[in-house]
Amino acid sequence: MIPRKFSEEHFLNTHAPVSCSLCSETMEREILPIHKGENCPQRIVTCEFCEFPLPAIDLAEHQEVCGNRTELCLLCNRYIRLRERYNHESWCNGISDNTVGSSRDVRAAEREQGPPQGRQPQDFSRKRLLFTIAITGIAVLLGSLFFQRKTDTNQVH
Repeated sequence: MIPRKFSEEHFLNTHAPVSCSLCSETMEREILPIHKGENCPQRIVTCEFCEFPLPAIDLAEHQEVCGNRTELCLLCNRYIRLRERYNHESWCNGISDNTVGSSRDVRAAEREQGPPQGRQPQDFSRKRLLFTIAITGIAVLLGSLFFQRKTDTNQVH
């Protein structure tokens, strides 16, 4: 219960309609923080495969493509889809499976060479993370340059 003398203040602080600054949807003020953090289609989320930040509405389409990229498993020398990587790592024993079709086989020289010695999986993950950060930085830089040029072009006309 809110005392009548505070009802207007309560309404303005809690129930007054406000627009989301990201998607322009109108809602009650008290719902806005939850909307922005969990429900807004324009909130920024991160791809689980490449850690690229993008609007939530675009995440599923991006991850459909991104998850189909492959990386070489250092234990069994097979190329594994990123979406299958964690499941693969949980059962991979480092033995190449010869039942895999030729489209997924690596070059014969890589197969004969076997997994690299002295390299720990954590070391590989660290290098993957650094590579991902570098690629993301380059993408952000190129995107900002492109956006700046697009904005400059629009201002000239």
